[in-house]
Amino acid sequence: MDTELIQILREYDSPELGFQDRDLSKPYLEKYWLDINEFNSFWHFVKNKIFNPDSKDLPELMFNKGFGLLAQKAGILFTKEEYYALQKCMKAAGDQFFVIIENKRTLHSIRSNHIRLRFNYPVNTTWNELCNDNEEHLTAEISSYDLLINPQKHFFVFGDSGKWGKYTANAYDYTPLNIIGFKPELSSIFREQFKQQEDEQEEIREWLPQEYKALIKF
Repeated sequence: MDTELIQILREYDSPELGFQDRDLSKPYLEKYWLDINEFNSFWHFVKNKIFNPDSKDLPELMFNKGFGLLAQKAGILFTKEEYYALQKCMKAAGDQFFVIIENKRTLHSIRSNHIRLRFNYPVNTTWNELCNDNEEHLTAEISSYDLLINPQKHFFVFGDSGKWGKYTANAYDYTPLNIIGFKPELSSIFREQFKQQEDEQEEIREWLPQEYKALIKF
């Protein structure tokens, strides 16, 4: 078994957690954890096709050249609506699986000795499954809280097609941002699924790091 999974399972065995939280967290981690060997043999290369391996965090340019970009407010990884919008885009891209990987090199979120989260999901994973069948209790100290709504974490999200990616910077100053990148052939579906009102576009434009202002078209 992946040594990092063993370690994180031990963390979730902490007596500080209630039995319910432990019982919810451990099966989720065992089911969806991305093994380090699989990451190194496949996903690492896909990640480097999408994201600039020399960039650590915003305000640096996180995506390689050749990707169209759009931006959203962050603070959480997904809402239910955003997840299903992304799922439509993933299916259009031909993905079979997607991964969510916590950024180890972030410049802004709180430093800790905890294992950084790393998960692998089939593209047809439902919102309820992503939430660990526990949507109404996401404020509990369980894996789905740390993954979905913890405001101190930054994540890479991408699929096995290598045609798109999402970088979530929840703790980026006072202006948390999602930056989504996609290959030109996926531009229409991403822009359709993540369409924004004009007032929201203006606010996000003000939030963008200078390096992104010329690259992101609303």
